Amino acid sequence: MRALLRLFFNICLLRQAPQDIPYSKTLLQLLVLIYAVVAFLALAPHEHFLKTAVEVWVEIMVTFAFVWGLLATANKTARYTQVLCAFLGTDALISFFALPALASSATGSLDAGLVSVLFILMVWHWVVCGHIIRHAVSQAFPFGLGVAFLYNLGFYQLMEWLFPVAGA
Repeated sequence: MRALLRLFFNICLLRQAPQDIPYSKTLLQLLVLIYAVVAFLALAPHEHFLKTAVEVWVEIMVTFAFVWGLLATANKTARYTQVLCAFLGTDALISFFALPALASSATGSLDAGLVSVLFILMVWHWVVCGHIIRHAVSQAFPFGLGVAFLYNLGFYQLMEWLFPVAGA
């Protein structure tokens, strides 16, 4: 388990790529569970249990669909399990680091420092997604960053449309 954690951390540091993840449906199932738990913890302070559970399920389905569409477009669907593991594992890891700031925001004590931390984590997530996409479709890093930007923008817009924040 420690080796897998190190692998995902190294992907987040752009030192390794999705193809370094072992092909394993069991690992994918474990990462879906880990992602769901971390995403649930990130959203739970702000929402009701059922809404949070549905939102996490939709997030996972959107990620599955995006990765499939990306790889099908590039004719590289054989990489699906590894790329999906990379997306879920790195997102869960980065989101885990955001949990303290997100918990503080639920109490209303979000200051400029915590906002800065969340912004840095969002940018880091974007860069990591770009890195994963670049390797997944064998393109240049700027291409991966561009697709990752569009994916993240579309993802946040879709989630906001499906699950509007009360009072926003």
